[in-house]
Amino acid sequence: MTPSVYVSRINQVDAAQLDKEIYKVLKTQTKEIAKYSVPGKIDKWQAEIDVVLKFLIWKFSLQRGSSTFGQRLLNLHYSNINQKKAVLYLILSVLPQYLKDKLANENLSDRGVLAQGLKSLVDWASNAVSLLELINLLYFLHRGIQPRVIEFLLGLSTQSITTHRPRTIGYSYMTRELLWHGLMELFTIGIPMINFHYLKHAVTRLWQRMEPAMMRSFPVMNATTKCAYCQENPILPSHAGCSHIFCYYCLQAHFTAMNMFHCPICNNELYAEDMKRCTVTSAPSSDDEESDDSFERVDNG
Repeated sequence: MTPSVYVSRINQVDAAQLDKEIYKVLKTQTKEIAKYSVPGKIDKWQAEIDVVLKFLIWKFSLQRGSSTFGQRLLNLHYSNINQKKAVLYLILSVLPQYLKDKLANENLSDRGVLAQGLKSLVDWASNAVSLLELINLLYFLHRGIQPRVIEFLLGLSTQSITTHRPRTIGYSYMTRELLWHGLMELFTIGIPMINFHYLKHAVTRLWQRMEPAMMRSFPVMNATTKCAYCQENPILPSHAGCSHIFCYYCLQAHFTAMNMFHCPICNNELYAEDMKRCTVTSAPSSDDEESDDSFERVDNG
């Protein structure tokens, strides 16, 4: 088959991600082996162990061929790589991270100004590389080539081993996607139809001891009155037939969900058509002890 020049962006990104995952799997396995040794004995050599792992990955991939393990899994390879570029690839992918990890784990306070300056230089270089990776990502999204900074610096170009064809999607993947989208549609349609106000009140009535239902009475409102539902100062005070005051929006939310619900305090049945607004008609005075409780009812209309 004639190799295809064009390689989709997603395949290039997937290859880079697969390389990272393969490295993480090997690193995890080494940690599993090291956990049976003396605690802390292997940790001080972690930077060197990472270098050895990356060297082994490079030795059995780029040194012996023209592709990384992630590229091989996706039938990709570097079309213009040689031995010199392969060695530079190893150095650029290993040395900066090794210096950063090694200096991060060392106490440089007692090693002089030179060591601290070296650490500052490595930190600055690491930040510069991170910025370069962001710029290269934007460049890759525009051009569709060289998703990694190392590829850009070495001028490596990715090519497909097989002829160009649409990306195949497995049956199991499509099944999962169809099931997921089906569940999302079910939740989107079903959740708004659930009356959470009613369910919350029903659970409250089961687990809390409710006062017996009382006869309908005129609500009382004063400076200490709280909303029977949210227990905050009532906003646009309203009532619906019992002696308790609600925020307008607390009460209206219940009546939007259902025409009748039980007061969470006195357990009286409240109906939407009985909903009224409450306003204080006179300011408190020392001569009239009941002036705080005086108000007038204002119909919704």
